[in-house]
Amino acid sequence: MQEVSSEYRISIRSLLLRPDEKKTLSLEINAETTASYGLPCVKLPRLDGLLENRAGILMMNYHLDCVLALECDRCLAPVEMPVSVAFSHVIVTETASEQNDAEYLLAPDAMLDLAEVAMTDLRLSMPTKILCSPDCKGLCPICGQNRNLTDCGCDTGDITLSYQ
Repeated sequence: MQEVSSEYRISIRSLLLRPDEKKTLSLEINAETTASYGLPCVKLPRLDGLLENRAGILMMNYHLDCVLALECDRCLAPVEMPVSVAFSHVIVTETASEQNDAEYLLAPDAMLDLAEVAMTDLRLSMPTKILCSPDCKGLCPICGQNRNLTDCGCDTGDITLSYQ
């Protein structure tokens, strides 16, 4: 768990106690916080959504928009990755067993850290491989040249590379 500014922590106690209670969410997560999660951004994450008690069940539905500043896993070139994703969570203050922890968003002290939720959701929604283009040729295993920019002429005959 990251150490995050208290500006992102909100109390959900009143929402838990009152059916049909709603709270609108709208915030931008600052660069320091995104960097602390290892997610540098060109455009900072903007979270817009709703916390709603539906018949005693607290739901969090939100949309997250940002542009991440990453690098290609094959050639190390900078990549700007636009992200626009919707998330939904059921929030509880306790679970019956540890097995249920994965099914719910746990807020044992009736406090919810919106930055932690958003950055965790963002991290989990990212692709496992970041590429500058689907046909990226990567770096030459002999001289290290970016093969998207130049043909270095190295003989890679015995070297078999597998990109997945």
